[in-house]
Amino acid sequence: MKLFKGILTMPLLLGLLYACNNEDANVDKDKEVIGNNSVVDETTNNNATNNTENEEDERTGIKVADVNYTFTDFDLDVEYADHKSYDVEYENDGNNIYAELDDDLNGVKYNGDKAYNIFADALKQLTFDKNTSDEDVRKEVLKAFALDENYQSFELEVKFQNGEEKHYHHNK
Repeated sequence: MKLFKGILTMPLLLGLLYACNNEDANVDKDKEVIGNNSVVDETTNNNATNNTENEEDERTGIKVADVNYTFTDFDLDVEYADHKSYDVEYENDGNNIYAELDDDLNGVKYNGDKAYNIFADALKQLTFDKNTSDEDVRKEVLKAFALDENYQSFELEVKFQNGEEKHYHHNK
């Protein structure tokens, strides 16, 4: 009987000691707390850090005032055979310009100024607006970026200056 009481008493005491722990008062509010445990999800923190670093890497030194396109966001993904693709991401959030280029066709990947400098001339050639036909947008983009029309999939997401978003998609 004493053994039984001892077995029951031990978890209760441990639970009581743990419940009295005031470590929660020192928990950083930016960290994720799971249940009653002060367990930090390090994956979430690492991802947040990596996302911040990636955003900083993608940020350009280009002044927002120096850029005047009909769109504020431009996300192009053209898929080719053999899992090759050409991806361009451009974003103007009003404060900063972000740019990313992932070109499997030529084996290059750049962020920030380097990426923007590579595709800025192509963006300057684009004149389409929200009323331009999907076919004309596709042709204009392929021509501006000097991309082969023998693609498998063409996807473009654009956010125009008025806030309207438009998606263009074409499979061959």
